[in-house]
Amino acid sequence: MFALNKILVPLDGSELAEWAIEPALELAQSTKGEVILLRSLIPVYTTMPVVAGEYEWAWPEYAREQVRVEVKEYLEAVRERFSQPGVTLSTLAVEGDAASAILDTANARQADLIVMSTHGWSGTDKLLLGSVTERILHQAACPVFVVRSPRSISRMMLTLDGSRLAETAVEPGLAIANAFKARATLLSVNEPITVSSKMMVQQKWLNSLEGQQAQQQSRSEKEQYLRDVAARYEVTGGHAAVEVIDGPAVDKILEFADLHGIDLIVMSTHGRTGLRRWLYGSVTAKVMRRTTSSMLIIRPATEAFN
Repeated sequence: MFALNKILVPLDGSELAEWAIEPALELAQSTKGEVILLRSLIPVYTTMPVVAGEYEWAWPEYAREQVRVEVKEYLEAVRERFSQPGVTLSTLAVEGDAASAILDTANARQADLIVMSTHGWSGTDKLLLGSVTERILHQAACPVFVVRSPRSISRMMLTLDGSRLAETAVEPGLAIANAFKARATLLSVNEPITVSSKMMVQQKWLNSLEGQQAQQQSRSEKEQYLRDVAARYEVTGGHAAVEVIDGPAVDKILEFADLHGIDLIVMSTHGRTGLRRWLYGSVTAKVMRRTTSSMLIIRPATEAFN
């Protein structure tokens, strides 16, 4: 069963990064869990003499201590500002680059979830997720909640393609929907059946009676599958509406999210190392690049591939 006992929130001192704190606290309230506010101490190297005429790069102790003090003061101020009953809010400062600090801390503290902010711009020409976010999505062992907006989560959409790997997102997705008291929708996209690599032949078949019947059969099977999944997870308290839409997966997922005001899109990845196919156009990666909705990304455990 998916737990929300320990949630990690990476901060960098910006207001944008702090967008992640409120949703993390709301999730932790559901289990009276702990939220860990993390900030990395990035070394600031300078040249220092070691012997006459020779220098080397070093991080002076006085500079190191100054950074430590500033980071700890910042974290304590944030902790006091967001502190609330029912949730343990702790702080942690770790030396090193941001991505390594986040991944190492998540593993060491056995975090159930990482909640982090990133830029909310959309469009294929404006992807600014940032190298830190991309590395976390590639390597984190636990689910990653990418916050794209400070608005509250009231509508959640979970996409399924019928595979066991995609279904690994159902339990954490519904657990988070329940914690937010959000309306959840299980969505499947009925993509055009491919029968030929030649466009004219493909289109002619799709327009034929046989093609239309095949598409309708595919749609009916997907609707039944979603109803089965919804019924199965109602036993553990999950509840969800089901929707099947026709067309190309990425475009239809984005269209549905915009049309229905979806605040959170939940998707799994199908690569052993997370979004390994990011550069090769996986559905999850393309949706992440183009949506302005927040996203919950689940990377199935290694045993799920066996």
